[in-house]
Amino acid sequence: MLIISFITTLFSSEIIQTVHLFKGELFVLQFENFYKRSQEEAALLQKSESLVAKNQELICEDRSITIPKEVAVKDFTVKFDDKGENSSLQKLTISLPYEKKFITYQLEIGSGKFKKKIS
Repeated sequence: MLIISFITTLFSSEIIQTVHLFKGELFVLQFENFYKRSQEEAALLQKSESLVAKNQELICEDRSITIPKEVAVKDFTVKFDDKGENSSLQKLTISLPYEKKFITYQLEIGSGKFKKKIS
């Protein structure tokens, strides 16, 4: 009985760890999607758009998602002009503590593109 209990505990902790990792990686994909959609909408609609991380939420105009506890992000605002370009060399960092990983996005002025670095 003790062996079964030990194996069950070990297995459940592995599942929990996997769920934490998955939630972190999923948020990174959602962030990149929000970023690109905000930029595209600004250019298509020819109006400025903002992507905001504040109070554990990622917000873009009429859409928002909750930033999961598996992710640490400092509050930020990225503004796109009516051409889908930004005017900032802002650096955004997403921390995934369960993976001991940092993802840094270095924004490029004008193009609205970013360079992604994982460490």
